[in-house]
Formats: sequence, structure tokens, C-alpha cells
Amino acid sequence: MRGRAVLYGLLLVVATAAAVLSFAALRDLALLCGFAPSLAWLLPVVVDAGAAAGSLVWLGGAVTAGARRFARSLALTLLGLSVAANALGHGLAAYRQEPAWWVVVVVSAVAPAVLGAVVHLAVLVGRTAPPEGGEAEPEVEIDDDRAAELIAAGAGRRRIARELGVSEYEARRLIDRARPTTAEPAHAATNGARFRPEGQP
Repeated sequence: MRGRAVLYGLLLVVATAAAVLSFAALRDLALLCGFAPSLAWLLPVVVDAGAAAGSLVWLGGAVTAGARRFARSLALTLLGLSVAANALGHGLAAYRQEPAWWVVVVVSAVAPAVLGAVVHLAVLVGRTAPPEGGEAEPEVEIDDDRAAELIAAGAGRRRIARELGVSEYEARRLIDRARPTTAEPAHAATNGARFRPEGQP
């Protein structure tokens, strides 16, 4: 218990220091790219808040695989952008260089792009969140091809739930719905061969 408290304390120290350093670097990059000093601090807020939102959905509650995949992509993209922007800002400052025009364009496009991505994420989460006090209903964001592969391989509901990021209830519903459809082509082919008159195409 004490070891865990120490770990969380160290994590808080590292997170605070990293956030402050990253904030300062992104703010300086925004200033180099022509942002007003009164607004430059908003760039690191947009990047860090977007990454946090994506991480919370990716690693958090009950959402469908589609929402989780989008959240993971958003979080990793913004974390990578933060690393690259920090390095670029320090490089420009160290060598006393002005940013190229395309750097200014990219940095200026970050805020609207992140806004659109976070709104899209919110819509996905709103569509796929299970109702309060009830069991989650199957949603359209499930990877149907992967689900069919798992069911054809004889995977159980626990493995399907784990790999598709759904509840075991949803996995059972997928199995129940998919089994008749997977058997139907062979059944139909057998019936066709059995009842087709000889000589007819």
C-alpha cells in the first residue's frame, strides 16, 4: 500500500513537471508562429486536453470498438504531435531561426482540427454508451469482419468481447446472430443441389 502511494506521488511529480515543460515549449512555438501573446497559451491547452480526452475514452469506460479505436488514434496522434512540436520549438529557439511557412500553417491548423476530432469523439461516445442501469445493446460500430472470423474459428464470448472491445452480453448476441447466417450458404447450396431437376442449369 505504501509502495503504491509512493508510485502515485512520483507519477504526480513527473506528470506535473512534464506538463509544465510541454506547456512552455508549445506556447513558445505558438509565439514563434505569430500567435498573440494573450492567446499563445491556448495551443498547449488544446493539444493536451485533446490527448487527455482521447486517452480517457481509449482506456476508460464501456464504448464500442469503433469509438475506442478513434480515441486511441486521437490520443496517440496528439501525443506524437506534442513531442514533435516540443522538439521543433526548442530547435528553432536554440538556433535562433524563424519557422518555415508550412510550419506556421500546420500549427495554425491544430486548434480547428482537434476541435473537430473531439466533437466527433463525443458523438461516437454518445451513440455507443450503454443505457444507465441496463445492459449494453449491440451497436453498428463493431468490426463485422473480425467478429465473423472469431465466430468461424469457434471463439467464445469472452475472447470475442475482449478482442472487439464489447461486453460479453454483446458478444453472445453476435454469436447468436451470426451462426445461422454462417451456416446458410452451405445449407442453401445443399438444398439447391437436392431439389434442382436434372438437366436444368
